[in-house]
Amino acid sequence: MAILLMTAPIPAQPLIDALHAAAPDVPVWSAEAPHDPLAVEAILAWRLKPGALAPYRNLRVLCSTGAGVDKLLTVPDLLDLFPDLPVTRTVDPTQRLRIAQYVVACALGHLRELPRYRAQQVASQWARHPVRSLAACRIGVLGLGAVGGAIAQAFLPLGFPVAGWARSPRDPQQQTALPGVAVFHGDAGLPALLAQTDVLVCALPLTPATQGLLNRVTLAQLPAGAYVINIGRGEQLVEDDLRALLDSGQLAGAALDVFEREPPRPDNWVWQHPRVLATPHIAGEAGAQVVVEQLLEALRCARAGLPQPLAVDRGAGY
Repeated sequence: MAILLMTAPIPAQPLIDALHAAAPDVPVWSAEAPHDPLAVEAILAWRLKPGALAPYRNLRVLCSTGAGVDKLLTVPDLLDLFPDLPVTRTVDPTQRLRIAQYVVACALGHLRELPRYRAQQVASQWARHPVRSLAACRIGVLGLGAVGGAIAQAFLPLGFPVAGWARSPRDPQQQTALPGVAVFHGDAGLPALLAQTDVLVCALPLTPATQGLLNRVTLAQLPAGAYVINIGRGEQLVEDDLRALLDSGQLAGAALDVFEREPPRPDNWVWQHPRVLATPHIAGEAGAQVVVEQLLEALRCARAGLPQPLAVDRGAGY
């Protein structure tokens, strides 16, 4: 019985090497190599195409290479052929810190006008500009899970006002876990958060409720000159709506690490837009060793009929 890797566009070889080192007795195949579908017990994947799972009738567990599983749960054959198949995610305890570092770097670059000073350097120009007051550097974080919470907490020591938004009310224990962060929730809370946010960070999981959430209507509720950072999922942001608000001057800029299509097409406007920082989904990647350890634990639990410690709620989508 074997493990199959369907990780494209994530390179499979580092994961294969780590699996061979950790479990030399377990056959490991990549989807591109010849293999026996009926021998596959576990699949490690980032995204799946329709029909991809159909040949693997003895599949025991489907594992995501990352914390998100949205690109796995919507595949029709998972729903039709494997309605009870456990789906697990990878949880790297350092990943949320790396994502927080990325977000803080992007926010500070904007708030301290580093692109402006870089342009002045190129032009041999020595000119100082007023630094924003902290009151004009209000951070708003959409999503207060492990990643969103880490992002919110990373800004607090820098003196920035920080608020967060959750889709449902947080219980008192969750609330005390984020001291210093003003928390909004639900449909009524979103406009209130947006109205007082100068840097908006999307750290939400992708679900039907969050798809297209960042659109012309919601983004226009930000104060003029606001900045948008998306490290959630590309499908949560309507890219053409963002472009319209950037071009009109309503928004000052955006840092995008995720896109509707990855990679964006060569003619996509994000590549050349002067107000956009576009990065190739690098804000936070789970380490190969962590992915492999958790994959092997998921396989062990599946073989023993034990609950999966990192299983997702297929109904909720995370």
